[in-house]
Amino acid sequence: MQKLNHPVEKLVETFLYKGVEFEVVERPEVLWVGCVDYASNNADESDIGATLERYQKLIEIPKNELMNPDWSAALSINYCVDKPCGIMFAQETYSDKQDERYDLFTQPGGLWLRIRNDRNAAALLGKESAEVHEYFSDERKILRTAAEANHYQQNFEVCVEVEYNCHAEYSTP
Repeated sequence: MQKLNHPVEKLVETFLYKGVEFEVVERPEVLWVGCVDYASNNADESDIGATLERYQKLIEIPKNELMNPDWSAALSINYCVDKPCGIMFAQETYSDKQDERYDLFTQPGGLWLRIRNDRNAAALLGKESAEVHEYFSDERKILRTAAEANHYQQNFEVCVEVEYNCHAEYSTP
């Protein structure tokens, strides 16, 4: 798979689970710059649409020292623990010196599991195509089950799920 040549990631292992390729990558602590919002309680979601709209309005404001300028991400935060969950639209950066209108979030270092959302992976969900969040969902537990089947387990102290999007690939800002 290794289609994303990430400057700070180290490939640890590639494995197959039900015919789908997964990668285990080691990542150091990473700083994200963008817009984040948390729910006001432990039961509801934050206003994802408003957070995305705020991020899109700031898109022309430069971000300093981006790791992957052509890539951005949606981060789901705390969806697997009893804490207010949040969503962040952001890009990875080497610098905490950013415009004050942006929020910063630190993703802890460690081992992370990666899957490419394609037709082959969607078959794990019994579909031809899937939304990325479906692999993370508690109902499906696709990533967690694949990890456990290969002797890895989720650290519930670190509940961050990252959905990468390449703007260069889709010609979008």
